[in-house]
Amino acid sequence: MTPAEKAHRRPARPEVSEAERRRLLDALTALIAEQGVAAAATGALCQRAGLEIEVFNTHFESLDACIQTAWEEVVGQFAGLVAPAFAAAEGWREGIRAAAWGYCRFLQENPVKARFSVELSLASEPIQARRDFVMDGWAELIHLGRFESPAAADLPRAQAEAIVGAIWERQVATIRENAFHRLPELIPEAMYMTVLPYLGLEAAQEELRRGPADIAAYRRGAL
Repeated sequence: MTPAEKAHRRPARPEVSEAERRRLLDALTALIAEQGVAAAATGALCQRAGLEIEVFNTHFESLDACIQTAWEEVVGQFAGLVAPAFAAAEGWREGIRAAAWGYCRFLQENPVKARFSVELSLASEPIQARRDFVMDGWAELIHLGRFESPAAADLPRAQAEAIVGAIWERQVATIRENAFHRLPELIPEAMYMTVLPYLGLEAAQEELRRGPADIAAYRRGAL
């Protein structure tokens, strides 16, 4: 293309450019959700999106950059549900419960994004670091429980990290089994594990006892 031709070439319309970017991100999310991170090659992604590799290169400098962008979108979406739910609750325990149900709803309503998030456990180190950052955020919310009772004041943060890890393992197993209908059943046990070290056995058992009613309320849209 001559300099004169370049000078007169019409720039791509913003809406077209954004539509291409959206197709690439959606295709990547679905590809990883279905086949895992190992299947996420640039060629396979572009084929699924119906776009040329040159188009990919105008939007992302690398495949990892595309994965990171897709992940940050997912994080922003569920954080937009979880953080307000926690903040609106009257106390720490109620906030954790509200956040847990909000996250559960996000996973059920977005199964492709849920599977995508799970598969990132096999991604490159920079992407794993992003995932770990989110898990650290959950751990920080849980560890606020140390202010709920004098007995919990000296609990190490590692306690919260262990809780997050255990809950995550159960969620991963359920999502990989494609058993999204069972995700609500994990919440009472997750609340038991969360509350136990900070508020004691009686409070933790209360979470198990209220579990069936909470699950029923959630399924009819009351939570």
